[in-house]
Amino acid sequence: MSQQVGFMPQRQFHVLIDMANRQHNLTVLPGQAGNFRVIEQGKVLGEVDFTPQHKCVRRTGRLRKSMLRQLESHIRNYYSLFKGLVSYR
Repeated sequence: MSQQVGFMPQRQFHVLIDMANRQHNLTVLPGQAGNFRVIEQGKVLGEVDFTPQHKCVRRTGRLRKSMLRQLESHIRNYYSLFKGLVSYR
């Protein structure tokens, strides 16, 4: 996987998402402006913006609403443990 400008691989984290009775192990790559790249087994599923209201908004890709809700929860929980890692616009 090539490193993209604006995303911070050193701060990546992994989440487990349950979709249709199947678990997906996703890698979440934080960006510098409150956006995140979502990757499953080396394939980019999409990008989301994490708003100051702690909501995930799909930017690109085909992420389902149920996946976005679970990502919201994981991202919010992750950053409640590590405050200051994300800066909002």
